[in-house]
This record gives sequence, C-alpha cells and structure tokens, in this order.
Amino acid sequence: MTKDNFYILSGGPGGGKTSLLEFLAAKGYTYIQETARQIIRERLLNGLSPRPDPASFAQEMFFKDYNNYISNANNSAPLFFDRSIVDSAALLYNADIKAFNKIKDTHLIHRYNNKVFVTPPWKEIYQTDSERDQNFDQAIAVYEQVCHWYTIFEYEIILLPEDTIENRANFILSYLSDHPNG
Repeated sequence: MTKDNFYILSGGPGGGKTSLLEFLAAKGYTYIQETARQIIRERLLNGLSPRPDPASFAQEMFFKDYNNYISNANNSAPLFFDRSIVDSAALLYNADIKAFNKIKDTHLIHRYNNKVFVTPPWKEIYQTDSERDQNFDQAIAVYEQVCHWYTIFEYEIILLPEDTIENRANFILSYLSDHPNG
C-alpha cells in the first residue's frame, strides 16, 4: 500500500526537522512526531536512562512508526512524518538482524510518498538537548545512513535548503503543489 499523501521529513539529528514540522502545524498541517524522541522523553520521565539497549530501542521505534502508519492509513489529507518506518528499519538492521528479518518486508509493503524531504547536516543550527545527545559527527553519519536507506528502497530524496524555517516550509509546500501526485 502506497500512501501518496504521507510525506516524510528525515535526515540526521539537529537538521531542523521538528522546528519545520511545528511551523507547518501552525499553518494547519498535521504531523506525526519522531518516535525516538517520544521514547526518550517517556524514559526520562520514568527515571530511566534515555535509551534502552540499541536493539530494544530500534525495535520499539519500528513498532511505534509502523503503528503510526497503520493507524493513519484511512487519512486522505496531507500528513507529515518526522521520520518513518524506513528510518527505524535501518536502525533495527544495524542493531538486531534477526529482528530486522522478521519485519524486513514491512517498509516495502507500506510505502509513503516517493519524495522524501531530507534535512542535510547544518552545523550552525545543530544543538544537543536532553533528548538529542549525538555529536555533530554522529549526526552526519545518521544523515548518510538515512540517505542510503531511502535510496536503496527507491525513494527520491529532496534535499532541503539551508534557509529560514519559513522558506524551508514554502519550499516543501511549493514542491507539493507543483508535484501533486508525487
């Protein structure tokens, strides 16, 4: 099942995805929050370390991302995702190949719009916080992995310019209006 109205915003940590999605939300668009941040936030609230072991973390992210896709499958309005099952499948592949093999076709069957908006690493805006503890070099590595995975699964990467949030949002909205069917 391909959902052409499901738009992914991905990239390495600290590239401005969340700020951009919050800006789009203020303009009336709906988005699904990044599951990694949700998990980290919940763990911190419960007095736990930010992340469980990598395999458990990747698996929990994947199933939350999968649920976000399935629970919105009947939605026909534009819906933005702060990352997707492709991102979490890549993490699961790296952390637990046996668990990945159990879900390996899921991200091939449940597809999003073929155009994936990606925020490249941008050192000038990069910041760590209580939920983002990767350094900038790690953010670059995540970005490269994300681009690799989306490319091998035949998504087209649309790099967002290093610009203001408003201009980045206009870039996305303009692209969507110029390419209404993907």
